[in-house]
Order: sequence, then C-alpha cells, then structure tokens
Amino acid sequence: MTLFLDLDDISIVSVEYFKSVALPPLREPIDISKIKESLQRDPAVWKRGTGRWFAFKNKLWGSGTSEEKASKPLSHIFDAVIREASKVCDAPVKLRFASRPVVSPATERTNATYPDAYLLLVDKKSVDAQGDKKIQAKPSDSGSWDDIVVSFEFKKSEGDAEDEDCEKRVIQSLRHIMYSDPCRRATFGITTEGAQMKFWFTCRAATLVSKPFDFFMEPEHLIHFCCCLAFANVHELGWDPTIRRVCVGGETQYDITVCTDEGKNFVYQTTKVISAFSAKALRGNGTRVFEARLKSQDGKLVKDAELVVLKDTWRDCDLDREDKILEQIFADLRAKQGIDQEAEARKYFLTVLAAGNVMVDGKIDGTDSLLCMTDLPADCTSYPLEPTRTDDLPSLPPLPSAAKRSTVLHRTHSRLVFKEVCRPIQEVRSLNLVFETLQDARKALQFMHCVNWVHRDVNVANVLCAGSAGKLADLEYAKCMDSATTHRVLQMETPDFVACEVEAQKYFFIPPTRWSWLHEHSMPSFRFNPLHDMESLVWIPTWALFSHVGQEHSSLSLDQIRWFHMLFPGYSRLGAFVGSFEPWVLPPSFHRAAYEVYNMHQALLIAYTESEKEMLPAQEPAYTEPLAQLNSILSECIASAVEYSRGVCLFTPRAVLTS
Repeated sequence: MTLFLDLDDISIVSVEYFKSVALPPLREPIDISKIKESLQRDPAVWKRGTGRWFAFKNKLWGSGTSEEKASKPLSHIFDAVIREASKVCDAPVKLRFASRPVVSPATERTNATYPDAYLLLVDKKSVDAQGDKKIQAKPSDSGSWDDIVVSFEFKKSEGDAEDEDCEKRVIQSLRHIMYSDPCRRATFGITTEGAQMKFWFTCRAATLVSKPFDFFMEPEHLIHFCCCLAFANVHELGWDPTIRRVCVGGETQYDITVCTDEGKNFVYQTTKVISAFSAKALRGNGTRVFEARLKSQDGKLVKDAELVVLKDTWRDCDLDREDKILEQIFADLRAKQGIDQEAEARKYFLTVLAAGNVMVDGKIDGTDSLLCMTDLPADCTSYPLEPTRTDDLPSLPPLPSAAKRSTVLHRTHSRLVFKEVCRPIQEVRSLNLVFETLQDARKALQFMHCVNWVHRDVNVANVLCAGSAGKLADLEYAKCMDSATTHRVLQMETPDFVACEVEAQKYFFIPPTRWSWLHEHSMPSFRFNPLHDMESLVWIPTWALFSHVGQEHSSLSLDQIRWFHMLFPGYSRLGAFVGSFEPWVLPPSFHRAAYEVYNMHQALLIAYTESEKEMLPAQEPAYTEPLAQLNSILSECIASAVEYSRGVCLFTPRAVLTS
C-alpha cells in the first residue's frame, strides 16, 4: 500500500505570536528584560562595542564551518541565559545543549538526517538495550532522539538551496521525532541563517514557524525561548506522561495507561507495533496500533492474560470517539431491526474492552493544551506542502502564500482496547482469505447502511482478518446520514481507496440532459452516500490483484505495472474507473477471481448511473434500490471469487510499486 502523507502547510507567524501560543508559560519570577540587561553588562557574554554575543567573536557562520563550531557559540549563550535565570528561579533545569556533528542520535528507526545540534532532556526518557535508564545525562553521552526537545539546523553557506535544505532538515527532524517516539505529543526546532533565527513547533494539529528575527538586535526572543523550555514541566515539553518506555527482552516496549470514562486506569504493556504509518504525517490523527497485554496493579503482567489490541489516536475534536460511534450504530440497529440483528452485526466489528480520553495534568489531553490558540492571525502566511507518497519531503515553495485556513482544527487524544487481535487485509497472502474477509466487511457495511450510517474511510488498513472472519474497523469518520452535522471534506491518508466522486466532490453519473436541466434550476450539493463506501470496498481486491504476483521471487509484467498506475495514480482515476481494466495482464492464477472483480466494477457503475439518472435539485442520489441490487451482485461475485482463488497465494513482487 502506498502512503499519503498529509503534511498540509506550515503556518508562518510573528515571533510574538509564536511565543504566546506555542511555548510553555514562563516561570515566575523570571524577567526576560532583566536577564537581557544583566547579560549585556557581562563582557564575557556580550560585546557592547559591536552589539553582538561575545561567543560569536568577529564573524558568524561561513562556508565550511563545521556543525561543532557552528553550535558552540549557541551552547555558550544557552548556558549563560540559564545560569542567569537560575539566580531567581528555583525550578530544576530540564535541558542541556549538545552537538553531535558525526554521530546521529540513537534511534530504533532509520533516519538519514540528524540535527546540527539539539537541546536534550537532563532526566533522560530513553532506555538502553538492558533497560537501564540513566537519571542524569552526561556531556559525553551520545544522546538519543527519544530525549531531544529542540532540533537545531544552521545555514553555513550562501544560496537559496542551502536555505531550503536547512529548513527541510529541521522539518525532517520534527517529523522523525513525532513518528519514531510514541511518547511524544509535540516538539520544537530552531533554524539560523547568519544573524537571522526562526523558531519551529509541531503537534498533531499544526506546524508553526516564526518569521525570522535578528538574535543580535533582538536577543530577548532567544532568551525567552530558552527560559520557557529549560524550566518547563516534561509534559509541557511535549512528552506524554501516560506512556512509559521500558525494555523487555532487549527490545523497547511501552507501558500505556488507559483511563476509562468511569475513571478506572488500566496499564497495558505492548508486545509489538501493529501499525504506525499514520504517525508519519506531521498533522493528522497520528494513530498507532499495538499488540499488548494487561498488567496488574503490582506492575506485573496478568497471568494468562490474552493478547489485545491497543489503539492510540488523536481524533478531530468535533468527532465522537470510535467506541461511542459503534454503540450509536448498534443502538440504531436494535431500534430498527431488533436485538437479534444487532447481535449478528456485532460479529463484523471489533469488541471494545476499554476506552477513554488520555488525561494529562488532570485534564483531557488535546492539542489545545500544547498550542494555545484556535484562530490564526490575519496576517498569517504559509508554506503549502504537497502530499507525498514517500519518506522524502517535498520541496518548499520559494515564497510563502496566503494561509490555506484561518483556524486550527484541534484534536483530542484517546485510546481504545479491542479484544480481537487481527491483521489488516493488506497483509493476507491467501487470495481466497482476502475475499472471505472482504465478504464480511461488505456485511458490516450493509448493516451500517441499513440504518443510514456511512463509514467514509474504507481501506486496506481497516478491513481486518481475525482468523477466518473479517472485521471492519476505524469508525472515527463514520457519520449518520440523518445527522444535520456537516463534517469538512476528509483528507485521506490512503487515496487509492477513495471513491472518484468523493475525491472530486462532485457527481459524475448524472446524464448530460439532466445536467442541463439542473443548471437551469439548482445543482445538488455533493454529499457522501453508501455507494462511495462500496466503491472503496471494490478497490481493495483490485489493489490486491494488481500489486502482487502469483509466484515467489517473480516480477510484475510491464502490462501489469501500466495498469496498476492507471488504476492507482494517487489522483483522479475516473477514466480508468469507467473504462474496463484487462484481467488478462495479471498472473494466470489470478484470472478467474479478477473477472469477478471486473464484474464488481461494472455492477458499481450501473448502481451509480441508476442512482443519479433522475437527480433533483437539493436532493441526493436515489441510491436505495441500486444499493440493494449492488449488495446482491457483490455478494455473489465475492463468493465465486473465494471458490476460484482457493490455493492461490499473493506474493510481493521483487520490485516494489510506487505511484
């Protein structure tokens, strides 16, 4: 599966605005102006004749300057600022300055870049392979990504390319920290170009960068930044106190607290990561899914405890939690079809064992506790970043543009524990089991649709295989169609499975004569309907067939590659959808099942056409009857595909497909 990293945009704000919304509160009785005056009176810190920090002597960074030489002056400045602030603040200093120009900070994930310098936690959060945690870091320690609070990048030569590279490196560092460390809720950065400095901040709701300022002419901004962070509580620096890193059998695991709505706390110890690809995007739900076991109150694993699945996610603040949505669907089924049908429907969804919002510092954890604002300033501009399907960052635009949005959509941090330990359909290698799982997912959608609910995010990551049964998961974006609530257009991380109409936000199957009539009256507003869920479902077996081979160690044919890119281009594919793909380009063992998938596509096109052929102003497509017929056809096609694909295996091709 190809990923879709929604980097969104980076909001450019004034330094004062950045300080007011992104930094922890300044500890009393620290007075920035007094610290500035004191430092400027100290000849060992400030050269009054030249108006510059003494550590920089006569020149700033230049071409060929090493990272160590570049960071040493800032290290002296940080130490001087904190030394002066400590005279009036009795809180312990939480950070130390470090430069590692040759050795990248230790990490469990590969990262090609590393910061020129960084501010590290003194009280380390990282653990070594033996599970030891040093209480106090030493200057000789190599450092760990798990302890970095602020990543520094210096522009050391002239040219726009170097400037862009500097900013891309700090974004890469911010993203790496947020992706690699489940304990992290936010992180910070600093970039410099000569005497010009910028502050950076990211959390799951937004990424901010300050406008550049001259840290010689306006040293109070750097002093403020250092003081706010150096004396802050660890949760204010972006850490999650409800997750604790531990070492089990030489491997890093996590003790994660789940606080239920009833106020009960359960601690689970992870055994492995099931999924974390959503955490790669700077902005988004940051979902991580773990396999885990329950721990008892004495800190030991519960004897004979069954493995469970723990999901950690940041949902949009205006959406219900997944367990609440699931219970609403079951309640609607019970009211409309009776308790027996409700019980039948529960077979096709995950069983929730525990759920609740994460509690930090006595409050529900959300991005609004890290980023203290909702409205962006009127003069805010942004760097729009195009979505990418690789780990490489897109190029930054040469000039900022008007901000894409005027507000920040905050997110709420929550956790759920599920009984069933499943694997996503994308990992299933038995073709008949793929179709059996798909059949159960279709039944789950059928139950949702019959009580006017739509899923809105069906893809290969949330159609799950539990033994021989299929389950449908990830209901955060599910919506009751009877609801008057209007949700914004969703930005999916897996566009390969988004319905064509949903991607374009328009109806494609209204007859030309009807279009003319509607233009004269009133065009209907686009709205998600159950047929869009069904299209997402149909794209799943299409993807499985065109992205795999039938024999181990074999490669995709050129025709199969060509068709894959036509069907899954990462952008509009309406032409390929309404056309007819060619099953014969697939491996021979896939052919009979592929023809059933082709029939599924054709049935879907007929359903769209029937539902939109007599569209009326201000009305949605008449999908009820076409949906019922489509379900019947898909059920038969999938059942036939199960029989045709018995004994057929899916193998990953030698060359991995990218779009």
